[in-house]
Amino acid sequence: MADVIICLGNVFYTLKTVESMKLRTEKAVELYKQKKASKIIFSGGFKTRKDLSEAKFMADIAIKQGLPSENIILEERPNTTVGNAYYSKEIMNERGFKLAIVVTAPHHLSRVRHIFKRIIPDKKLEFEKCKNNLGFFEAIPCYVDEIWSLIKLKIRGIDFSRL
Repeated sequence: MADVIICLGNVFYTLKTVESMKLRTEKAVELYKQKKASKIIFSGGFKTRKDLSEAKFMADIAIKQGLPSENIILEERPNTTVGNAYYSKEIMNERGFKLAIVVTAPHHLSRVRHIFKRIIPDKKLEFEKCKNNLGFFEAIPCYVDEIWSLIKLKIRGIDFSRL
């Protein structure tokens, strides 16, 4: 059993990105109900909305799905995937968590794995993808963007200036 599930947010730009957050949340709650972990960190800041964080949006959905609020940890500071990893590491260290399951969208998984393993090398990490809400042609630009971002990460390293 993991100590915590880390559910990553997404921007509020389109209905598809909002739906992606809902699917990530559903996957995190599913894992919680399967007793894979006893806590969930919802990670995501105020990048695209100033009145509602991605983390709070997902937490509200999870509560409606039966997740007790005392098992939710809100991390509302990050505005990037690097920030998700950086601030999740802080929480893991503060609470003594050693094993986390990270939940994100299928197209985001490779970059998330790369970032989290470099920022949190001292913890055991597992990665789960939620259902894909993108059609084939919708997904192609997302995968291309993620591959390009991963290439830049491997060349330049991780930029901590925009957490």
